[in-house]
Amino acid sequence: FVSQEAVLVQGKPVALVEEIMNSGSVTIGPIGDRLAELKQNGLGPTTQAVAGSLEVTILADKAVPFAVIKKIMSACTGEGYENVSLAVIQKPSQVAAR
Repeated sequence: FVSQEAVLVQGKPVALVEEIMNSGSVTIGPIGDRLAELKQNGLGPTTQAVAGSLEVTILADKAVPFAVIKKIMSACTGEGYENVSLAVIQKPSQVAAR
């Protein structure tokens, strides 16, 4: 999950969006480290199946710059995740008052 402030992988905070934006690096070590940890340490059959599928879905706030998302996607592929999907959270449209 990518909020306007932080990146969480399986609920664990791993990086700040601002730090990713300001970093000249293409890679994000803490994200790659967490993904590698999840791949190696499946907690149960369901978690192992998900880790073994090499799929990741990035759920991001629409206000997060794409440059940040691109670096996160790169971190995922760098850890061997072959299928990376992106879902964007949008606020519901405001309905005009009658």
